[in-house]
Amino acid sequence: VAGNRQQGRVSYFVIEDTGIGIRESDLPRIFERGFTGYNGRMERKSTGIGLYLCDQIMGRMSHTIRVSSVPGQGTKVILGFAQ
Repeated sequence: VAGNRQQGRVSYFVIEDTGIGIRESDLPRIFERGFTGYNGRMERKSTGIGLYLCDQIMGRMSHTIRVSSVPGQGTKVILGFAQ
């Protein structure tokens, strides 16, 4: 359940890596509870709960979270904090 979006200023915090990235086909589902995606299944180190919780927390506080990724190049997570 997402919180209400606020109008006004937004500050962004970007977290970026140069890791293995996330497949484009997995990106639409990464915030689903229990979804581990291709990389999580191959590495057997994922629970599928982390990004789900991040999305839930950010939404309840009326903030946003977005992810973009290119396999083999890395992932960028953009957190938008409403002021």
